[in-house]
Amino acid sequence: MKILWTGSDTLFQVCYPPGIRFRFRVRIFFERIMLRLIQPFVQENYVDHKLLKYELIQKGYKNIKVVEDKLLHEKPYPKENHEGFNILYYFPKDKKNIKFMKWLYGYDIYEQLVNDLENVNWIIVDGSYDMTKIYPIVDFFLRPTRHDGASRMRQECELNNIPYYWSQQNPNIKKAKEEIDKCR
Repeated sequence: MKILWTGSDTLFQVCYPPGIRFRFRVRIFFERIMLRLIQPFVQENYVDHKLLKYELIQKGYKNIKVVEDKLLHEKPYPKENHEGFNILYYFPKDKKNIKFMKWLYGYDIYEQLVNDLENVNWIIVDGSYDMTKIYPIVDFFLRPTRHDGASRMRQECELNNIPYYWSQQNPNIKKAKEEIDKCR
């Protein structure tokens, strides 16, 4: 058996994040027990970033390999002329755990930047958009996460030469503003 861990999977092994309901805490608790019980039968654990590997090692997991997620395309999309400065922000649809999702994806950082930055067009996506139409008009990507693996959108922005702020953990509003100001 092989297991693929994502950012939130490893986060739940490390702590109970703020903003999650009691029912979800109970589910995490039982998932932890189940994962411990099946580990002797697991040949390999896969993660998409070395931070996640380190966290699992700290929790006693073994046979962990870091694998890179393949991008769906290999060439950058041609840039399109557009008005204003466009910042892309990803916030997934999850109405059940909205407090947790806001915490995880740095929604407070996003809200503060919306209030502080003038003359910025915000493009918010949730994973259901055709990014081939969006990347050509993006000037900056904001990903102020509090826990993250190897974000596919960050990789796609690198491919498309779009500057970004990616905290991976512990987002900092001052650093985010500095990175945005470099590009304006």
